Amino acid sequence: MSTFTQKGGFNDLAATTRVRLARNVRGYTYRGLGLGEYREIAEKVWAAVQSAPAIASEFTMTEVRAGSREAAALVEKHLISPDLARGGGFLIASKDGGAAVMVGEEDHIRLQVLGTGLCPRECMETARRLAALLESQIPMDYDDRLGYLTACPSNLGTGLRASVMLHLPVLAASGGLPQMMSWAGRQGFTVRGAYGEGSEATGAFYQLSNQITLGLSEDAIIDRLVEAATGVIEAEKKAREQVRTRDEISLSDRVCRAAAVLKSARRIDTAEALDCISYALIGLQMGYLRGLPAQDLMAAQQAVRPVLLGGTAGERDVKRASFLRALTAELEVLG
Repeated sequence: MSTFTQKGGFNDLAATTRVRLARNVRGYTYRGLGLGEYREIAEKVWAAVQSAPAIASEFTMTEVRAGSREAAALVEKHLISPDLARGGGFLIASKDGGAAVMVGEEDHIRLQVLGTGLCPRECMETARRLAALLESQIPMDYDDRLGYLTACPSNLGTGLRASVMLHLPVLAASGGLPQMMSWAGRQGFTVRGAYGEGSEATGAFYQLSNQITLGLSEDAIIDRLVEAATGVIEAEKKAREQVRTRDEISLSDRVCRAAAVLKSARRIDTAEALDCISYALIGLQMGYLRGLPAQDLMAAQQAVRPVLLGGTAGERDVKRASFLRALTAELEVLG
């Protein structure tokens, strides 16, 4: 079975990496398309994927119904954008969730590859192969001078948006995030909430992504992202050590309380769960806790969202607590 999800380093601070390529199919207007036209494009994408025997069986095609609970769940899993969930369209995705093609967003096609940890180069390579497969059978709008043509000028050129989801609780709490955002901006990157443009940060997770797509090669953008992400990660590590030096008792106390809640709560709401997960992640990275891979706890901050649990608010709180107790059963406090 083919696996599309990539794995990278720094997985105690870098939750996920995403590479996304925007493409538009020649012969269709960029705006105002109806569901029927998006279906035509989706069927072209599906036919291209099915023409490759090595991966054909690994993909499924789904119609995304605007405003549906299923669409909201796909947003939580980072398989589609909030815009596609609101407007509807189609999703062609690998069964492991590592590769997906959205049809019907701002551009006709948004191809994305997801990885765990810091792995932009690996994700880019997979995205290139999938894009080449589509472009071998579907004519895309391309200009020899400008590159790939897109609905928004900010995506012109490579059509590439590459991002890394980073866990930055101490930078955020200490007031160091604005300075880090300013530094990232000077490098050509922006820091946003967990769901991209216009979203708020939750659980101290922030998305670092490129702003420039025109005038740089894909490789140059990816190299710069790795450098910028590494810089932000080092700043967060430094901030954590400064907190440890100033008031280690308070820090370790907060970590241990969070671990205790995760291991014992019978009812927990989303906000408290995300806060406890965030501090437990700090504990794992700084050596106050052990017994659970950081990446498993990273994934939990997505799994505890209301739309993925279902039921009433009270039922969700009980389900969430039960899930977290099972996940953290082997979590231990050190020292």
